[in-house]
Amino acid sequence: MKNWKRAIALVASGAALLSFAACGNGGNAEGGDDSKPTIGFVAVGPEGGFRTANENDLQDAFKKAGFDLIYSPTQNNDQQKQIQAFNKFVNDEVDAIVLSSTEDSGWDESLKKAKEAEIPVFTVDRDVDVTDPEAASAIVSHIGPSNEWAGEQAADFVNENFPDGANGFILEGPAGLSVVKDRQTGWDNAINDNVTVLESQSANWSTDEAKTVTAGLLDKHKSENPQFIFAQNDEMGLGAAQAVEEAGLKGQVKIITIDGTEAALQALVDGDLSFVIEYNPIFGEQTATAVKDYLDGKTVESDIVIDSQTFDAASATLAGDAGTRAYLARLIPDHPLLSLDGAGGPSPGPHAPSAIVAQCHEIITIQALRQNDDTERTHCRDEGHHDRVPGRQGPGRCRSSSLPR
Repeated sequence: MKNWKRAIALVASGAALLSFAACGNGGNAEGGDDSKPTIGFVAVGPEGGFRTANENDLQDAFKKAGFDLIYSPTQNNDQQKQIQAFNKFVNDEVDAIVLSSTEDSGWDESLKKAKEAEIPVFTVDRDVDVTDPEAASAIVSHIGPSNEWAGEQAADFVNENFPDGANGFILEGPAGLSVVKDRQTGWDNAINDNVTVLESQSANWSTDEAKTVTAGLLDKHKSENPQFIFAQNDEMGLGAAQAVEEAGLKGQVKIITIDGTEAALQALVDGDLSFVIEYNPIFGEQTATAVKDYLDGKTVESDIVIDSQTFDAASATLAGDAGTRAYLARLIPDHPLLSLDGAGGPSPGPHAPSAIVAQCHEIITIQALRQNDDTERTHCRDEGHHDRVPGRQGPGRCRSSSLPR
């Protein structure tokens, strides 16, 4: 399992780099380009491989479409920060708002404000549950893959592999999210009556938490012969795979996951996962097109479903060999192993070895030094010196030769 464990580590490194780079690129609506339509993007922020690919793709697509997109991610799924960002976009009178919500409820008042301000709202990935008709009318369209379809695919896999029935577990995402409820609905609609879910528990999208939860469930229900685990995202599935291997049950318990990240597909090839359902993160172009069409007075579909696919070990191997999962690395043109994070800085691509991770840090350091050098060079010349000694701080940072003032 070393390959996909390395991939998990790289995702963590990428998230750290994202946070580092974002420090100088805060998400606010000031300083936008007045010549372009301004779009407020209320985002989830760093959360795993899917989220990074999705939000990078959305930002790239809006930039290419000629919009000024203001990216405002929250932290730790904090809905209150999302609501504050949403309301600020309304007050700033942006041209449209793209909302990727951390929770599906609690948006009525903000949406009513957007409606009153005549600002169209487009929900992406996770839908919202709105009870007020005026609030609901603010939403022009929802764009994203079908979570119910993903849940149905998981159930179909279990039905086909266990025609005589089976016992197993479900690892869920955080309570209250539409994505969690919709994936469960899809499962419930499709699963056979002779399949028993011994227990469902939330592992909050976390690999470490899923490993702990799964270890406890395997021990608690060992006499009931659990044969499958349906994890509602890849990270939880990878944690479950670690627990299954440590319990000596690898090959005896089939693990199904949703997202289709690089780490999950590698684990599928390695035999640690059994079935991966893609939740396609690449729909930035469709979202930007929907916003542009609406602002241009065209009709936009209220529900734009993004196609996804499923993978077993064989198809995952083919996809990897063909390079068809390239969306997982938002590539820098000059370097196939580096990618652009949400703030436009470098972060490791999914195939990057440790040396490349170090190189990303080095690039960021060089960028910071260059910025500092420029500042110090101005100071030195203002003081009448020839130039700055590169990289030197404090006394002695200016070359000894002087220029006339």
